[in-house]
Amino acid sequence: MKVSYLLAFVLAVGTAGWVISGQLSDGSEAGEAGKPEIKKPPVNLSRETQTPSVRVQTQTAVPYTRYLTVRGRTEALRTVEIKSEASGKIIDLAIDKGDTIEAGKLIAKLDVNERSAKVQEFKALKEQRAIEYKAAKRLSQKGFKAETKLAASKAALESAQAELRRAQVALSNTLIPAPFTGVLNSRAVEIGEYVDVGDKIGTIVDLSTMLVVSDVSERLVPFISVGHTAKVRLITGQTVEGKVKYIASMADANTRTFRIEVAVPNPDLKISDGITAETVLTLNDMQAHKVSPGILTINANGAIGVKTLGENNKIEFKEASILENTTDGLWLGGLPKEVTFVVIGQELIKDGQEVKAIDADTLKELNPEIPSEQTQETASGAAQS
Repeated sequence: MKVSYLLAFVLAVGTAGWVISGQLSDGSEAGEAGKPEIKKPPVNLSRETQTPSVRVQTQTAVPYTRYLTVRGRTEALRTVEIKSEASGKIIDLAIDKGDTIEAGKLIAKLDVNERSAKVQEFKALKEQRAIEYKAAKRLSQKGFKAETKLAASKAALESAQAELRRAQVALSNTLIPAPFTGVLNSRAVEIGEYVDVGDKIGTIVDLSTMLVVSDVSERLVPFISVGHTAKVRLITGQTVEGKVKYIASMADANTRTFRIEVAVPNPDLKISDGITAETVLTLNDMQAHKVSPGILTINANGAIGVKTLGENNKIEFKEASILENTTDGLWLGGLPKEVTFVVIGQELIKDGQEVKAIDADTLKELNPEIPSEQTQETASGAAQS
């Protein structure tokens, strides 16, 4: 009983294996026979498939007058601290702070003490020495006095003259005048106060001409010259005109900017020191291109510029300086007079790469190149194969 079951199981397994193997074999052959043949398209070696297309636009630079607006502040033409050249008590103050004073007029006066007496003393001594020298000279001419005695008399006279001059200077130092016409901005002493040599009396400022001081970028300084006309708008609403008086020779180490000074007349002294101001400078005329900001690009060195069409339809990167950004375009400087800009497709091409240039206005190809015979034959053979 068990043997018959075993034989039946073996026969069933064998039959199933035979059937399955036949089905697999038929399916594989049918699959290979029914698989469609894949044909490779011919290689197209034409210029259109190898060279990227870009749109370009040629334009010529036009005269451009640039206006530079910088913020700054006003400064007095001169500011001087008045200091005492003598020691003593203040006995007179001629003006109060805020008053205008003319050059040479008295600001303060010190007690002369014994200085006046010293002057009188040395005046008398000088007169005595002058008489003695005169007498010694007459005697020497007659042969009654030695030359050494005459020289000693002359030395005594010159010494007395020097002492007199020192006494006169010491006396004059008790008077403290204004060094120039200006306004006494501050006064540091009062009557009865004792001052020593070098002590501050006050500060005087010259407001007849005001300086409008600004800091200008190192990129723009070459376009500014001494004597350039400038318009100044003060925060108070005043508008005045002046000229560039000074351009620093060295840049600020921290900001890399240069100090410029515009001199503005101030005859009525209405402009004060330290007022915020806006200076508008007319820079040198130049040739510039007005373009769309979208064509700007940056090269591997981080320089800002544009991609242009050069010889043999090859791309050339040209560095440019942004002169002004207006609502209807960007003014660029530092470029040749005539430039063919890449206006569409500049992001996908590299410097030195050959391109197919399409005029952005006419949509016609510029400088089309006819493929060589060898290129045509290669393309034709590839198509036939």
